[in-house]
Amino acid sequence: MRFPPVAVVAVITVSDPEDLPETLDAVRRQVYEPRRIMLVGADRRTRRLADEASLIWSPTLEGIVGDLPTSVTHLWLVHGGAVPRPDALGALVDGAERTEAAIAGSKLLDKRNPGSLLSVGVATDVFDVPYLGLDPGERDAGQYDVVRDVAAVGGASLLLRRDLARGLAGADTEMGPESAAVDLSQRARLRGARIVVVPSSEVLYPAAAYRGELWREEAGRIRAMLKVYSWMTLAWALPTTFLLGVTEGLTAPFVGRWTLWAWLRAWTWNVGKINSTLRLRNAARRGRVEGDAELFRYQLRGSATLLRLRSEIGAKLRSRLGGDDGQSLADLGRDLRQPALVGGALAVLFVLLATRSIWSNGLPVVGFSLPLPASGSSATAAYAGGWNPAGFGSIEPLPPFIALAGLVKTALLGRASWAATALVTGSFLSGVWGMTRLLRTFDIRAAAGIAAGTVLVAGPASRAIAEGTGVPTLIALGVLPWALRVPLARLPSSRRGRLGRVAGAGWVISLLAVLAPPLLVVPAGSILLWATLNPKSLVAWRAVVVATLSGGLAIVALFPWLGAVDLGGYLATGTAYWEPGPALAAVLGLALVATVAAASRDLATVALWGGLVAGLGALLARLGASGAGREIEHAALAVAALGSALIVGSAIDAVRRAAATSALARAGAAVGATAATLVVLSTLLVVGPGRAGLPADELTDRVAFTAAAEGDFASSRILLVGPADALPGTSRTVRGAAYRVVSAPTPRMWEAWLPTTTTADNALSDVLEAMIDGQTSRAGSLLRPFGIRWVISVGDTPLEQVFSGQLDLVPLGVADGVAFTVEGDPPVRALSTDGVAWSYIGNRYEGPAGDGSVFLAESYHQAWGPGGVETDWGVSVSAVDGEAAFGGIASRRSQAVLAAALFSFLVAFSWLGRRTA
Repeated sequence: MRFPPVAVVAVITVSDPEDLPETLDAVRRQVYEPRRIMLVGADRRTRRLADEASLIWSPTLEGIVGDLPTSVTHLWLVHGGAVPRPDALGALVDGAERTEAAIAGSKLLDKRNPGSLLSVGVATDVFDVPYLGLDPGERDAGQYDVVRDVAAVGGASLLLRRDLARGLAGADTEMGPESAAVDLSQRARLRGARIVVVPSSEVLYPAAAYRGELWREEAGRIRAMLKVYSWMTLAWALPTTFLLGVTEGLTAPFVGRWTLWAWLRAWTWNVGKINSTLRLRNAARRGRVEGDAELFRYQLRGSATLLRLRSEIGAKLRSRLGGDDGQSLADLGRDLRQPALVGGALAVLFVLLATRSIWSNGLPVVGFSLPLPASGSSATAAYAGGWNPAGFGSIEPLPPFIALAGLVKTALLGRASWAATALVTGSFLSGVWGMTRLLRTFDIRAAAGIAAGTVLVAGPASRAIAEGTGVPTLIALGVLPWALRVPLARLPSSRRGRLGRVAGAGWVISLLAVLAPPLLVVPAGSILLWATLNPKSLVAWRAVVVATLSGGLAIVALFPWLGAVDLGGYLATGTAYWEPGPALAAVLGLALVATVAAASRDLATVALWGGLVAGLGALLARLGASGAGREIEHAALAVAALGSALIVGSAIDAVRRAAATSALARAGAAVGATAATLVVLSTLLVVGPGRAGLPADELTDRVAFTAAAEGDFASSRILLVGPADALPGTSRTVRGAAYRVVSAPTPRMWEAWLPTTTTADNALSDVLEAMIDGQTSRAGSLLRPFGIRWVISVGDTPLEQVFSGQLDLVPLGVADGVAFTVEGDPPVRALSTDGVAWSYIGNRYEGPAGDGSVFLAESYHQAWGPGGVETDWGVSVSAVDGEAAFGGIASRRSQAVLAAALFSFLVAFSWLGRRTA
């Protein structure tokens, strides 16, 4: 090859002096010899090495360019650690001269694996995010060997015209290597320079060094945009870059990357560097001959960040859903032919339709399905040793679900509909995904697993949970398959990995137990049953050990609730008596029998396991005669839902496996799959209403009128009367008639479970009995101290006639039923001695500070303050602070902190164990 008469100086930029000898030796071996070799680097060791090798040294490229003789026309910039092949410089000179390019870059190959490509030129999007266009580990087969214009070239090896180098003042040393190369190329293009890649110039480079620190590269991209773009472009590009960073930061963890902190650090760094960036911007745009349009010519349409996320999420879905084993998601046409993805898309659509009402309206107000507490932080504090606001309040512990719901609502900026959607819709999606992953453990394909997942969250048993308004248990279905999947997965070989697996199962089972405490024993019990069916399986018995140990750790997550609750009363409240639909039960039984009879032994074992689990759950859900209550029933229904899903998944997958068996086996598998499909189709019953199977809202319309009178901060209570099954949560009775007290204007979830009868409850019961006996005709004055402003009937009840005869209860014109309000000034649940009403906010009271006291219509406890004193059945506190609050129970608060700390530790250790396994 005849090279043009070009005088080149090789400039090696050194970041680690240990990389210099190999790079220096490769530069010296070039066929096209550089006229001189120089070193650039601020490190003292670099200067010492330059002296030892008799080379010229400078801390910056700008210092070198100014001292070069006029005969030098080009600079060859090489990163320390790069190993150019002997003809690399010659190819660059030839390619640059033939194309009249001001910058020419080399093809970069992995130093450890020279057949793998790192870069053959770089494209960017408008946000300066590089896009290489290479598949991971793509081999070099000459497929890109053509000289072509590019947006930027890799900074590891590039030939730069000297006059341009003088005008650009070199690369920005404060950027990462990749963003610095993009920045240099963009500043050159503003000056009319042509930039090409010359693939015949090959350079070996460490793959790990190709990109710098994540935050520094992100910061460099933002800085590069600020330097080169017009203010008009920056006006939309910078905000969009900001939003893309937020989107990536929140989404990337799902594909195993963590970018949020790097994004925050990058923007913070740029704020601190804004003055120097603006000075460099003036230098970059001074003397430009091109505008933004020239930069856009070499950029991708859209966002490279979103393109990468889409690709990663697609790959993650394939690996997690199991795809159909080995099929690629790269081709959309092939994607649409994959049963796993089609089924997955339909499952997502099903979940969105089945829960659509909750997105806008939140949870329906019926039974134990009530809106989440108005303040998420107050709910969490009430659980952690605070005041239980149900009825007239008590120190009985709230269910653990309230703490979790409070945390979720707080995290979602206090938006009730967002929190309800995250809990219910997220649970449905998690349940379908988790069931798919659980069945993959037994080599059951994704399509069958997705069908099983829909049965788990919306099948007959789960619909029974929803109809009974067991919201926490319904949400727990989304965690249940994971609580089995994690222990059943093969244990890592390292000790840290195994401990991490126990920790992972521990926090998953902890979450399950927080949602529905009776489900704590289900993972270990179910896996023990599986191991019994597979007595020779070491993996199964190891899973029993993992689930048992993890279940033991999960017990801590139930404190302080577990240490203070009357466990017998909790489990016995209500009556467990589930009556499954005979038709669906028969169809599910047919699917089980056909699969066990016709499927292969391993698949039949899974189906049999599911049958035993479902049968045990159905039995437990009918044990009301033995003292089991609604919590036992709902937990048992969750077990039955799990077993039903196992049967359905096995039955549907049996068709695929029966293709190579006898005609009789194929017929049996077809019967089982048909029956299982009918069970799957029954899940469509939840789609029409769109409430995740929960009943229709029966209370909001009856109490909505109170909201206008109560204002933003409710200060009174509602006395609801009617049939027990029409009242929210649990209720009390007087002379056989059901009633309960709730906060105006709408009862909240933390009021659903009434505590043991208090002195305040007894006082109200005495008032109601006096009314029934005709001992008073002015019930309003008797209800006033309790803060009861409204009396509302929600159904047929003999108490309607009792209240109709009271002289100081004013009847209201309501569309349905009857309602009354107390005559005179509105009663409030907190009233100062000078007659000023205090507002109920969160779980405390606020009002004007003063020297007097405030009577609180709450059950007495000495922790109310400041200066709480028992007054009859209520409590009187000082008004000096303008606030009255329950001081809390320190031991419970400590237990809650310990439980949260252990949960956080298990999450962190499981992640560490997985990463280092």
